[in-house]
Amino acid sequence: MSPNPIRSSTLFTGLALAIALVTSSAFATEATTTTPVAATVVVAQASAPGAPAVMLAGNEDPVHLRGVRNAATESPEALRRYIWRTRMIYNHRYDTFAPKE
Repeated sequence: MSPNPIRSSTLFTGLALAIALVTSSAFATEATTTTPVAATVVVAQASAPGAPAVMLAGNEDPVHLRGVRNAATESPEALRRYIWRTRMIYNHRYDTFAPKE
């Protein structure tokens, strides 16, 4: 036995890790030989079946401006609250959409 207990424990730890690696790779090869199960692919941005796609007509607002324009038509207070809620997403400025007087 070694006079240094750290070295002998490192040897046993390395041996245990090597055995674990060999056994896990053996189980991994057994798992890959089975027949694969068909997985359903889900796309997060896909529209629902039958839902119309977003199409922009001539003067229609772009999608990212619809909320701020709707809030601006409601009231200046609604516009201020909408801009405050979405400030980290869209970075709109109140002066850009505020009603001109």
